[in-house]
Parts: sequence; structure tokens; C-alpha cells
Amino acid sequence: MTRMVNFSSLPTATPIVGAAAPLLSGQRAARQDLTARQESASPQGGAQPHGAAPLAWLSRPRATLDLSFDARHGAVWCAMRHENSVSWTLPMLREMNAVAEDLRAEARAGETAVKFFIGSSLRPRVFNMGGDLSYFLDRVRARDEDSLRAYAYACCDAIYNNYHGFDAPVVTVALLQGDALGGGLEAALSCQVIIAERGINLGFPEALFHTFPGMGAYSLLARRLDGARAEKLMLSGRMYKSEDFFDMGLIDILTEPGEGRARTQAYVADQAKRQKLLVAMGQVRRRVAPLTLQELRDVTDIWVDSVMSLAPINLRKMEMLALAQDRLFGQTSSQRFG
Repeated sequence: MTRMVNFSSLPTATPIVGAAAPLLSGQRAARQDLTARQESASPQGGAQPHGAAPLAWLSRPRATLDLSFDARHGAVWCAMRHENSVSWTLPMLREMNAVAEDLRAEARAGETAVKFFIGSSLRPRVFNMGGDLSYFLDRVRARDEDSLRAYAYACCDAIYNNYHGFDAPVVTVALLQGDALGGGLEAALSCQVIIAERGINLGFPEALFHTFPGMGAYSLLARRLDGARAEKLMLSGRMYKSEDFFDMGLIDILTEPGEGRARTQAYVADQAKRQKLLVAMGQVRRRVAPLTLQELRDVTDIWVDSVMSLAPINLRKMEMLALAQDRLFGQTSSQRFG
């Protein structure tokens, strides 16, 4: 059963209190477990994989992302902190693409210790709510097409990096423990494996503003399903549940609420011995259904034109949600997205 998007019911109404995103009890336990694993796999224990030592880039300070490394299974856990927004902000995009470049550079230099890359969120009930609506409005009203296009291209880079496993022998995994809309859902669909908890909201609300999800949705859905069903999902403006996406084959593993992280840890542990097979299957997928950066940018160029020409009534609909998010975080768009 699908329903129209009702933004007032989404979990953005629950702000994070304090300066840092709190960890749920299960997340905190998982963090301690990962730390223990990394320490147990130190050189003193003689169990650290070849290439693990050069992972100094993981410890670089980051304002929007939280990274940890499970050296036993070669898994990087990358969680969006969502302290000042629940969307793809420019700072988060820049940090995400910088992480991708670090991983790519390590793979080019030699064998990388990273075998799995898991994208998730620290914010309860939210994965990512998609595009930066306040930024879109600012740029449209300023008639600043170049900045809007630069933002869109940064999104394309992130999608391309995920889809291609950072041009490295890495399996990308999306862990959805909360809602994913628009660009947040595009990011999940770009991963090789998607693990989701039951009952979360998924969808593309862009049609409600008379535009479309332009950073990879059509390309990714058409490859996972077909063009007809891709367009139906994108144009419906409807909210789906994770169970619906699982039935459509868009989610690989469906788990109970609160069990997503544990299920992902179990998946990584179970698949570690045949990770090379998963990498090979990813290569086959990309050979049969290649996705180029140019394709992503060509589509997003159409999206930029669409957004820049939105009628005032549709900009107002976008503004209503953007203002609600500004009130939620007590910040203006210029403070959030500079």
C-alpha cells in the first residue's frame, strides 16, 4: 500500500539535542565492538591485514561524517552525522567525495585493506532526506545556475563512486535504519547491496514540486528494474515502505526494526570469505549495465534546467519544507550550507 508524502509525519520533527549526534544504545555498542576489533587486529596481535596500516586517512577530522574501521573484516563504516541537516549538504558531499578519493588513491597505490564500505546514518529514524532544498531555493532566486550545477555534479560524483566501488575491489553497502527520500534514496540505490529495516519510508517527492530526482534515480532504477517502472516511481510522488521496495527487488535484505546494524555486521562476517566473488559480480553488473559519469551529468543538466524554471507556486511548496527544516535546526540556509 502506497500513500502520498506527508512531510509533517516524517522524523525531521525530532531534533538532535546537543552539539553532537547521539548514538543509540545499539550503535554505541557497535562502535565499542568495532574499536575492540580494530585493536585486536593491531600489528602486536599479528592479525592486521596487509595494507591496513596506511588507513591514516580514516582518522582525519570530519564535520559531517563518522568513520570507523573493522580491520578483521576490512569494513569501513561511514555514518552521516546529520547534526545540522537531514539532507545532502555541500559540506557533507565534499567530505564524502574526499573519502572516496582517499580510498581510490589507496587502491591505485597497491592492495587496499578495505573490502566493504557501509554507508549509514547516526540520526535516529533518518538515513537521508535528499536534496538541499534551502540551497536550491537560494540559488534559483539568485539565478545562480552555475552553483546549482556544481552541487548537482558533486552528487553525481558520489553516486558514481558508490556504483563503481571507488574503482577498487570494494563492495558498497547501504544500511537503511531510517527514511530515505529523493537524493538520499538515490545514494542507497547506487550501492551494490542494500540492507533495510522494516517500516521505513522511501520515495521520490520531487514530483510534488513539479521536478524530478535528477542525480541518478532514473539511471539506477532503470538498471535495477526497467524504464517504465522507474518513471512510475519517480512521477508518483508517493511514499513507499521498505517492504514494498523489497518486494520489487530494490532491497536485498530486509530485517526487523532495530536489527539493521547487527544484520549488516553478520552479513559482512558471513560474506568476508567470498568477498572477491562479490567484487566480481559487481564488475559483471557494471559491464552489463555500465553507468558513466557523463550520463549522470547529462541527466542532472536537465534537472538543473527544470529547477531553474520552476513556477513560483512550486518554489513556495519547496520553501515550506525548507523553512520547517530551518526552524528544526535553528539555522539559516547560509549557515548550514556554506
